[in-house]
Amino acid sequence: MSTVSGRTKAILLTATVLALLLATIVGMAYLKRLSATGTVKRVNCEVYWDSALTNIVTEMPWGVVEPGREYNRTVYIKNLSNVQANLTLGTENWNPTVASNYITLYWDYKNQTLAVNQAIKVTFTLAISPSITGIENFSFTVVIICSG
Repeated sequence: MSTVSGRTKAILLTATVLALLLATIVGMAYLKRLSATGTVKRVNCEVYWDSALTNIVTEMPWGVVEPGREYNRTVYIKNLSNVQANLTLGTENWNPTVASNYITLYWDYKNQTLAVNQAIKVTFTLAISPSITGIENFSFTVVIICSG
């Protein structure tokens, strides 16, 4: 019968402990890789003169207007975003600045949410106050905010 020396037993015990310790560490440090995907939110709308959505609006001329009257322009607004969108109307850069006291722009958009690629018909109305005076020519910028 062979005998194992004390030193050999110590080496075997140490090796066993190290093997168990290594197995435990490896088990706790298991490596898992996960794929990650996503879409960057893009919000954009376009305004067209026609229902076929081929003629982009770049300016909105009103021509000669009269005090106390309202004028309409119908356009089509398409949601080009990759998310649902809502619209907000504003104006800026009035020239002369006092023109905004006598001229109002509004629309018939009813705060509906536009689906991706959905187009809606919107009518803008320019209202000229009957008390407008001192303004012969005017200009302003129509601001349509498309948010999603």
